Amino acid sequence: MVLTNFLPITDMRLLRITSLALAALASSGCYHAVVETGRPAGGTIVSRPWTPTFLWGLVAAPEINVASQCPRGIAKVETQMSFVNGLASFVTLGVYTPRTVTVTCASGSASTGGGTIEVAGTDLQARLTAMNAATATAVRTGEPVFVQF
Repeated sequence: MVLTNFLPITDMRLLRITSLALAALASSGCYHAVVETGRPAGGTIVSRPWTPTFLWGLVAAPEINVASQCPRGIAKVETQMSFVNGLASFVTLGVYTPRTVTVTCASGSASTGGGTIEVAGTDLQARLTAMNAATATAVRTGEPVFVQF
């Protein structure tokens, strides 16, 4: 049996399919990454909605200096590509890839509920022993452990 009733792929239909595929691909590039330092969050939030990166993020963004806004340090850094950022990246074919960066300032110092471990010597074995002890303590207590060399 020969199938002769296939719909011909017209230029308009091909354009529609290609546009939908590209839109799906572009929207799948949105992401959200969070880095927490363990410090309690304060009330100051610094937002940079169009932080530039280039070549799909391979050329990193310039350093964001928030020392004057966050004198007690940083509690959290969020990096995300919003839909509008992704659209700008899509239009420039990835040459310009903006990111939205949000920095939450800390209200105090980091909690060291797990304590502090001081390294007894400068040799590699002493450092490995201290790191293993810190890891075991952190896993056991669920708290950060400060290792002082």
